[in-house]
Amino acid sequence: MSDPAKGKRRHYVISVMAWDRAGIVAGVSRAVASMDGDIADMRQQVLRNYLTMIIYASFPSGVQGSQVAERIRSLGGEGRDAFSVLVREIGDELPEEGSTPGENLYVLTAEGPNRIGFVAGVAGFCAENGVNILDLFTTEAEDKDRYIMILLVDTSRCPSIEGLRRNMEEFARDEGLNLVLQHYDIFRATNEIRIF
Repeated sequence: MSDPAKGKRRHYVISVMAWDRAGIVAGVSRAVASMDGDIADMRQQVLRNYLTMIIYASFPSGVQGSQVAERIRSLGGEGRDAFSVLVREIGDELPEEGSTPGENLYVLTAEGPNRIGFVAGVAGFCAENGVNILDLFTTEAEDKDRYIMILLVDTSRCPSIEGLRRNMEEFARDEGLNLVLQHYDIFRATNEIRIF
């Protein structure tokens, strides 16, 4: 955690992309730490052997975004082994956490024929109904003919869940999709692996 005694800090969002190999997360996190960087949040995933990472970190006020980017880029190599790095400053104060009330968190799953525009269609439905996508996962089914999306969504801007469910049923029927909306607490309770 940040130490207030360190003085004013600069906050950056850092995006890293590279062909996957062992040690990238360790290398990037060490590079951040070597610049007195404090990682507040980090997400990393490998998509078809390509690593994507996003980091929210604060640094001493003298550390420039270009320095952070150069330090991380130096971990890569040339050509295929190069790292793509983007650093954006987002202000000097860490935003409040927990701004999304738990009662408005839902998991939306969408499954249907694998086709161009699948993600755009589901995302468009969410936007039109005031549903904010917080996180999402997509994949082709094993047979490649079906496509699956799992979205963590915030429904706090929806007029009503009942209205959203009605609109969802109509959208699913028109698009030939199977859509399921579950409150996050129910989804978590029914999908956790419990060891007794």
